[in-house]
Amino acid sequence: MKKILFLLIVLGGVIGTALFYQEQQNATLNTASTKGVKMRERLFPDLDISAVRKFKIQDAKSSVNIAVSNDLKSASVAERGGYPASIDKLGTALSELREQTIASKQQVGKGAWAKNTLKAPGDGTEGIGTQVEMIGTADKPLGTMVLGQNIDIAGGKSSTPMMGGNQRFVRIPEDGETIWVVSNIFTELEAKPENWLDKAFIDVQKIKDITVTAPKADDSWSVNRADENATDFALVKPNAGETLDTSKLPASSILSSPTFNDVSGKDKAAELLKDANKVKITTFDGFSYDVLVAKQSKDGSDKYYVSVAVTAEITKERPPVKDEKEEDKKKKDEEFATAKKTKEDKLAKEQKFAGWVYEVSEYTVNNLLKKRSEIVKLEVPPATSAPTAPGSSPTPAAPSTIPAKPEIKTSAPISVTTPPVSVPALPKDDIKPAPAPDANPAAPEKK
Repeated sequence: MKKILFLLIVLGGVIGTALFYQEQQNATLNTASTKGVKMRERLFPDLDISAVRKFKIQDAKSSVNIAVSNDLKSASVAERGGYPASIDKLGTALSELREQTIASKQQVGKGAWAKNTLKAPGDGTEGIGTQVEMIGTADKPLGTMVLGQNIDIAGGKSSTPMMGGNQRFVRIPEDGETIWVVSNIFTELEAKPENWLDKAFIDVQKIKDITVTAPKADDSWSVNRADENATDFALVKPNAGETLDTSKLPASSILSSPTFNDVSGKDKAAELLKDANKVKITTFDGFSYDVLVAKQSKDGSDKYYVSVAVTAEITKERPPVKDEKEEDKKKKDEEFATAKKTKEDKLAKEQKFAGWVYEVSEYTVNNLLKKRSEIVKLEVPPATSAPTAPGSSPTPAAPSTIPAKPEIKTSAPISVTTPPVSVPALPKDDIKPAPAPDANPAAPEKK
């Protein structure tokens, strides 16, 4: 009897331990659980993305609030003073959320949310995920989710919430403790305002001349070219012996298709554009760009800023051509109208960039920050002999390694008009042979 009682006590302990363990498991991941919300195909099966008027992303450190226009053709970023947001990027993100399917579901108790970075911003300080909200007119909620830990296919967690893995935990507040697993890590859904800006920018083409006015006058410079087909630019008003070093200044490609990293409002202009270079660029298309370029060093790093104002002279009508055929006139008029419309659209687009200060890469503006001494080269004239000062001895020339040619003197040719000169013959008697030398000459007399 005692043995049976002992076995019952042991069995009760085992059952109690099992129940306790089960409760603990319910507070963590449980892939086999069938509790919670019924499995469905998509995260947001009823999402109407055309009704979205606000799109918010927030994590533990930052947030971004995007307002969408009623016609869905434009959007703006509140954290950047209402600067235009990328409507293409926003549209892609919303479409992706509408079509996102669910791979599986798990039950995760609230006590385990922090461990899987599934807590919403504002709910403590640990385990905060990335919350995404879609809001309609009159602030009507259309869909909210918290992006949690990345995981791999086997179900294990990756090292950090935003690195590694090919699946991700998603918590939708209205679904309670049901946590969805999706085969998408949503790398684009970050709470970084600068990543949601419309990065379209000016595009300077067919440059005619560039004038840079630096804070120090000696650092200023100006270059131009005769026509748009000329490959090389030249210095304007060069000093004696100066020419432009084209290898140091690729002028024709300056500000061609640039981009920017971030933007600040006009209230930051005085600070960010302090000691800026003033740049004037004109093009053969009649566009004129007034640009301020500055380099600011702070906390051991360099930042580069620009502001821009654009104007243009656009011909309104095509000049008449004498004796032009009707079919030629019609074709030329259509070409002119198309080119004119292109210029007008370009001007309207680029004038919207006025009043903002853009943070750009060093590569984008480094040529506009160069000093005059950095882009010119001096042509050294050939050495010449200096005149000898009166009363001084001339400096002897260095000996030549090439021997001088001997001077050859020739007598003047005899003129054919010169009469011949007769030389009289000597008398035969007067010709005496020279005495033969004595074979035994006498010794000199001794004294």
